[in-house]
Amino acid sequence: MKDAILARGLTKQYPKAPKPAIDDLNVAIAAEEVVGLLGPNGAGKSTLIRMICGVSQPSAGSVAVFGFDPVRQPMAAKARTAAMHQGSPLDMMLPSIECLRIAARFRGVAWRDVWPWVAELTEFLGLKDALGQLAFQLSGGQRQRLQLARTLLAVPQLLILDEPSAALDVAGRHMIWDLVEWLREKYRVTVLWASHDIDELERNCDRVLVLNQGRVIRFGRPRELVDEFGSAHVVVTAREESQAAQLVTWSGSVGRVAERDGLDVSVRPGPDGDAYALVPGLTEYCRDAGIDLSRISVETDSLEDVFMRLTQNEERMSVQA
Repeated sequence: MKDAILARGLTKQYPKAPKPAIDDLNVAIAAEEVVGLLGPNGAGKSTLIRMICGVSQPSAGSVAVFGFDPVRQPMAAKARTAAMHQGSPLDMMLPSIECLRIAARFRGVAWRDVWPWVAELTEFLGLKDALGQLAFQLSGGQRQRLQLARTLLAVPQLLILDEPSAALDVAGRHMIWDLVEWLREKYRVTVLWASHDIDELERNCDRVLVLNQGRVIRFGRPRELVDEFGSAHVVVTAREESQAAQLVTWSGSVGRVAERDGLDVSVRPGPDGDAYALVPGLTEYCRDAGIDLSRISVETDSLEDVFMRLTQNEERMSVQA
């Protein structure tokens, strides 16, 4: 089976921009994978999505969707792709169901053919009772779900989601997660999922593609990234901010890196150190210094911690270069 997305040397250089928005990107996303797209603002995520959708032409290299070039073979590529872009406009003065009917007309599909699927989908998304309401009467979360329903008027082979859970509450986010799982398991849909919610990607994606400054920093399973770049560290919570600050000063004096967030202090061992070995000395110092702790634990980095470390390291290397 062909890769769902295959990019080779993919580059996008905007006129007058000092650096490429996408710089020599090589990546293959297998069919039926759910892949998270992660990166800080300006990392190139939106540019990459536009090139996959055929909206923007590469400056160099190539990208293919199930073997078809989105620019040279737009009909074949777009027939297999559905994309929900962030902030897609709705006609706010039309009933929700009319927004869906118009979208079907633009795609050249008969409403009577898609209605059974739309009815099932909108019920799944909690929109069944809102279809008669004008779009402006919907809540922000309902509009977000209506955009998703409009995107999915037909089941695609590749679904691209750009911040699909923005403006949704906890229940709405879980609904999106369940929908993605259902689409993959029942319809074997491949999903490229851009989000700033790192926990969302860690929970739901097979692999995560980390971009920064237009380049791939890492592409791997969330657990693999945490294992490779994460570390264990000691977290203590002091009773007073002055005591937390005192702990940071002491940690530096004994060669440990410490970070403070209010009353919480994270103390890291050296590159080859053992976080558990820090605990006896740390507790002994607190006892001798009269620092009262409400918590002490050893914790492992999350994917968010790893992401911050990777992008910050990349930015420091870019500045030094």
